[in-house]
Amino acid sequence: MKRLLLLGLFMLSCGVFAQNLVQVDGRLITSDKKSAENISVALQGTSYGALADAQGYFSFKAKPGRYRLVVFSIAYDKVEMPVHIKAGAYNRLRDIELKATAKELEEVVVTGTRTEKSLSNVPILTKMVTEKEIEQTGSATALEAIESAMPGIQFAPDAHGDNMTIQGLDNKYILVLVDGERMIGEARGNVNFDRIAAGDIQQIEIVSGASSVLYGSNAIGGVINIITKKAKQRFEGRVSSRYSNFNTWRNTFNVGTKSKKFRASVNGFRNTSDGYDLTPNTPESFTVSPYKDHSLTAKLGYQPIENLGLSVHGTYFRHESFHPEKSLSSRHNLSHNYTLGGKAVYNFNDKHSLAAGVNADKFDGFLVYEKYNDSTEKISDYRYKTFTLTDTYQANDQLEFISGAELNTEYVFSDILFGHDVDKSEQEKRAHDFNLFTQVDWKIISNVEVIGGLRYTKHSAFGNHFTPNISAMYSLANGLKFRGTAAVGYKSPSLKELYYNFDHQGMFWIFGNKDLKPENSHYTSLSAEYTYKLFNVSVSLYNNLIDNKIEMVNVYNPQMDRMELHHRNISKAHLRGVEAHVNWKFLSNFKAKVGYVFSDAIDKSTGFQISGNSKHTGTMLLTYFTRCQKFPFSLTLSGKLLSPRLYEVKEVDANGEETVKTDKSEAYSIWKITYMQNIIPGWQDVKVEFRCGVNNIFDYSNLERAAVLNPGRTFWVGLAVKW
Repeated sequence: MKRLLLLGLFMLSCGVFAQNLVQVDGRLITSDKKSAENISVALQGTSYGALADAQGYFSFKAKPGRYRLVVFSIAYDKVEMPVHIKAGAYNRLRDIELKATAKELEEVVVTGTRTEKSLSNVPILTKMVTEKEIEQTGSATALEAIESAMPGIQFAPDAHGDNMTIQGLDNKYILVLVDGERMIGEARGNVNFDRIAAGDIQQIEIVSGASSVLYGSNAIGGVINIITKKAKQRFEGRVSSRYSNFNTWRNTFNVGTKSKKFRASVNGFRNTSDGYDLTPNTPESFTVSPYKDHSLTAKLGYQPIENLGLSVHGTYFRHESFHPEKSLSSRHNLSHNYTLGGKAVYNFNDKHSLAAGVNADKFDGFLVYEKYNDSTEKISDYRYKTFTLTDTYQANDQLEFISGAELNTEYVFSDILFGHDVDKSEQEKRAHDFNLFTQVDWKIISNVEVIGGLRYTKHSAFGNHFTPNISAMYSLANGLKFRGTAAVGYKSPSLKELYYNFDHQGMFWIFGNKDLKPENSHYTSLSAEYTYKLFNVSVSLYNNLIDNKIEMVNVYNPQMDRMELHHRNISKAHLRGVEAHVNWKFLSNFKAKVGYVFSDAIDKSTGFQISGNSKHTGTMLLTYFTRCQKFPFSLTLSGKLLSPRLYEVKEVDANGEETVKTDKSEAYSIWKITYMQNIIPGWQDVKVEFRCGVNNIFDYSNLERAAVLNPGRTFWVGLAVKW
């Protein structure tokens, strides 16, 4: 009798539980009213959901209540909608219409035209690293993100920073921007990408060659524009922490708010590391020194009236590097970066706007005497200011004009680069340039668009220069597009190249040259792109001729009986190559991105490759991700492959005669794997992600010519909370 009673109670409880769940039915359709099959439907924060069948119908059971229904697919825009599931009723939802999307293939870019255009519809060929790719590759800095996703861009770090090349041209030919504003370089002009945390990046846009008249000197090799995130919700934020080998910590935070007229955000980070050493036979110096980084950024936006927008931004970055315990040095380096800027945009109407902006970037370098904790000795001071006025006018849907003026001022103080035992007036150098530019974007017919422009530059030392540009795009209905660009580029000699007076402890000397001429380039490119649903492939050819290329040459000084390095306009360079990129989303849960670049960069004075160039480079990114609403995760394998880096080796005999030979490093590849997992379900507005990864899986390193300064296989683990 007792057993029968227990069995009856059990069956009754099951029946009551089953009655608490009610049926929910619905259907997914596309914008052309066709069925959308094999797509996940779920109630946010629960395990209730289903997969739509071949006719788009879905059905599941859930407890009565108010929920948010989420529909997610890589082929369609994500849909979120409130639903009220009622007890004792037939819950038949209305048909849910999905809009097709190509996600990253249709991302909006601004660098090539300074106006928003979808990536697939901009005539100036633009490459992009998305926020999702930055996360899925486990990138901690902008540098890592670019390396992981873009072939043809190479980094070779040394004691002076990150030496970067695009299509065979190094740092001084590459313009690096943050939200469209120039980043200042450091001692050798190398931009410190550690100034920007990867978690604060919305996307990175790359335009190769002198493809746009909107940017002036230094853009012969290309433009890298790092676009940071802006607040989109009433209250949002993110905190993260990451730990890896060598006691390396990366801690970040970001909070923001947005209302109808006001937007604000504050973000910052603190990074520390004990550094690492790849040369144990010299324990007094490390390959990468221990360091501490701190940064704080604030951005404010305000719309006082409907047609006026105001914004200001400011950033402080502090970097301090230390010597290892066995070092004999009694001092170390400390630097401060300050960035401050603002912008006002007045919209006359929805087709005409005028923008005025100012931006200042400042780098201060100091020596810290450790015994006295004295950091008052300033050794460098670099300042760059930009003032812009830009008018944008859209005459109609087919014709748009952008015109403007730009003033750039530069100041450099250095008691190292410009001589230590000279007057301070000799250690301070200045330059400025004034620019006018105009660009026309004309959609001649529905499938032909042309962008043409002209830039005028008046440099304080080198006078007047004109740089024209034209780009065109022809689109076919079958998803095929053709692009072409012809452009003239211009680069004035830097203050360092003009006035170098550097004595490296009596081992070698570097001198500038006040008689240098500006460098000029003639850049052309042709490309073809094909898109079919979630598959995209592009192939491009480029050719870049540079005149009056500035290089350092060995010169024998008989009075001092020594060899010296002097800057000269001695050569031409011819850069040509092929780029190929494939993006493909397949089997519902996979995404692949593959790139290859062939770069033939010839120094015409020697007939050899430009020093440090790799003729063949490639990148690969393969991601598997789930569409589970409760515990989504992704697993990403990414790698870069490079052929041998080629170098010019200059040897000088006893008579002072110079002979140039070639040398090369070995080919190599570096791979890493990253895992991301949402670990705490049930919170509608909070996401907690666990992240971990292995960098340099196969433990590769090569110190020869600093081709690959990599600590070998490393492991990292992190946690991020978003709301």
